[in-house]
Amino acid sequence: MRARVVTRLEPYLVAIAELPESAESAPEAEGSIVVVDGQGDWCSAAADALARGAAAIIVSRPSPAPVGSLDALAAVVQSVPVILERDLLRADAVDLVRDSMSEIATPAVLAVECHAPRPQLGTALHDAIGWARVIAGARLSVRSGASSGGRVLGLLEAGPDAAVPVIAGEQPGAGPLGCVRVTTLAETRLEVEAARDVVVAVTDSTGRRVLPALFESPHRVALRRAIAAVCTGTGTVDLRDLRDDAAAVEALLATAGA
Repeated sequence: MRARVVTRLEPYLVAIAELPESAESAPEAEGSIVVVDGQGDWCSAAADALARGAAAIIVSRPSPAPVGSLDALAAVVQSVPVILERDLLRADAVDLVRDSMSEIATPAVLAVECHAPRPQLGTALHDAIGWARVIAGARLSVRSGASSGGRVLGLLEAGPDAAVPVIAGEQPGAGPLGCVRVTTLAETRLEVEAARDVVVAVTDSTGRRVLPALFESPHRVALRRAIAAVCTGTGTVDLRDLRDDAAAVEALLATAGA
């Protein structure tokens, strides 16, 4: 049985065509996977799709949303899967990094850099904080922050044992999605660089190895995840994770006075 998908977004129409045995286009939200454009007030659009009986929600490229809006959406989601297709925090890249972390001790320090054109900086910073959360294996809290020369500087922590220095700033030449780089400072070093593509590298005493590149489109990854969640009846943690990242970003910007 194929999952029914409601979307007008071209990349998802392509993804449906690429998954002919598991997905088909549908006109109505009832019982379907509904793809929501992540620009603007996407939380309200997702809540509306849920009210119309959507079986799952995909949010394509979610823009920053206030923590209060994310909490309000979470309150009406209940057990309906919500899949977030985040620009620089691809779900398949996260799985790749988590698999690699099984061989690496939890780092004591994670250095986070985030650069993007002004319109994209907020989204890129959320994804940078998300990468730090993934690698540290814990949600982040803010210890201090400052802003200077268009940059935001912060010191966050992931639990009692991991420090996370962060620098973020506008950079017109960083590419349309911006760029995030996270580096662990440890005997075995993990480096994640996310821009148009995601590059993951591990460096230890034997040398530096780059993990396999990801070739599947983020839209198809999101659609496959939504189909799997609907078929198995399992929930997702995407919305919860974004809420944690948004809370850390809001606290950082408030502390920095940015």
